[in-house]
Amino acid sequence: MKRNVLFLILFGTVYLLNAQVSMITSQFSQNLTKSDLPFSGDRKLYAIGIDDKNTENYFVVSKNRSGAENDELYIEKFTKTGSTFTRTFQYKLTHPINKSLAFVDNRASYSDVDKDGNYESISIIDQHEAGPESKVEKVIGMIMYKNKPYEIFVSADDNFSQNLYSDNFSQLPTPISKHFIDFWNRLNKP
Repeated sequence: MKRNVLFLILFGTVYLLNAQVSMITSQFSQNLTKSDLPFSGDRKLYAIGIDDKNTENYFVVSKNRSGAENDELYIEKFTKTGSTFTRTFQYKLTHPINKSLAFVDNRASYSDVDKDGNYESISIIDQHEAGPESKVEKVIGMIMYKNKPYEIFVSADDNFSQNLYSDNFSQLPTPISKHFIDFWNRLNKP
């Protein structure tokens, strides 16, 4: 019984992902190195292949070296053009203390909300005060739309109760912002 329930959950998840984005692949991304794609960080944290109706893409999250003075987290998209992949999107966060930025891969969403054949996404990043064992001071939802970043975030300053937005957030089309705000509001935050 337990096995059947797990199978149904897995099947439903795969079905929903494929309903929103053409195909999510992982065979290449599991072994991805800088010689395959020139991602910005020193170490890859996460990579996934996302093929939408129009393009073949890899979504890569990387960081600077462990033990560095500060913490740098990169979120990048590489799109296939001809026989090579080129960087079509880059987002960078910096924190003064190493190991303070944490990408939360199981709380990301990839969708083609506007049905233009290209995926939009939201990536969740926890920003800790002073490393991974310290308190979370901010939770950031970075929305990628048409290869530009937009942010929604909450802060410990008000007990994570009020959504705040990047200056450019109002430029998002209403269906896009509504979709990702609804997703964001359903997430458990500290």
